[in-house]
Amino acid sequence: MNRAGRLRPAARAVLAPFALAYGAATTLRNWWFDHHPGHRLRVPVLSVGNLSAGGTGKTPLVAHLVERALQAGRRPGVLARGYGRAPGAELNDEGMLLARRFPDLLQVQDKDRVRGGERLVALGADYIVLDDGFQHRRLHRDVDLVCLDAAKPFDHLLPWGWQRERRAGLRRASAVVLTRTDLAGEAAVCDAERAVRAIAGAVPVFRAVHAPVDVLAQPHGEVLPLSALRGRTVVLLSAIARPASFAATVAALGARVLEHRIERDHAPFRSDVLDALARDAAARDASLLVTEKDDVKLGGVPRLVLRIALRLSAPLPDDLLRLR
Repeated sequence: MNRAGRLRPAARAVLAPFALAYGAATTLRNWWFDHHPGHRLRVPVLSVGNLSAGGTGKTPLVAHLVERALQAGRRPGVLARGYGRAPGAELNDEGMLLARRFPDLLQVQDKDRVRGGERLVALGADYIVLDDGFQHRRLHRDVDLVCLDAAKPFDHLLPWGWQRERRAGLRRASAVVLTRTDLAGEAAVCDAERAVRAIAGAVPVFRAVHAPVDVLAQPHGEVLPLSALRGRTVVLLSAIARPASFAATVAALGARVLEHRIERDHAPFRSDVLDALARDAAARDASLLVTEKDDVKLGGVPRLVLRIALRLSAPLPDDLLRLR
């Protein structure tokens, strides 16, 4: 549950006027950009974004687009703001995850997306994936892919809820990807599809699941099948936007969850806390289990890593992705 969702109803109601003001400001800003197009790079730019402040599973879609671009013979680059990046670090945890999967991937993290995009082109990128770029309209994009959580596609506007702009923003989308459809249920997914089409008309809508692929035993990198979690006792550790989705996936794989240690999204992990958590798990005859996004921050602590990949209901067409 997000921060606003944990507030008492009376406390949330106090935030409603601020949400109205925020909505008016974002509407005015979008109107300005509708009439003043952003800076255009000389290569295709595909934005992966959402309406909410995180938690819709954009990173697996970014990885999917990088893989598609590589298969098409392109040299992709990923452009991001770098939210949550440690002081002095070149990449945040999502960037490190992508670097692990694609060792030669060009990446630039810069809060000035125009400057960062120009740098990626100078480095040789001929295809740019803009991570979390739907609201960052200073940089022109050729394609806007918008991720919505199928179980809860919409919310109140910030700070009352978790939504960055009004639902009408979906009219700018080139396509909508409903994520975690396996956890939402068919009725909720159909409701979400109808809601999207009521707002954005004939925009293409794709269904996606974040499917578990395998388990990595760290720090040695042994790859285990998903069946290794069946009947295993685990302690979960996560610093992601939607920890409940991680826990639900682990439970569906047959693991017995003793505890779930939840930190804020992108939070760093202190080595002494990690060591104590690993020792405590071992003393309880349990395994420490983490997400792949968090794994890049854990060093030599013994743990299992659940690796996830995006599975789409239908392939994103090459012409939509500007790959032909």
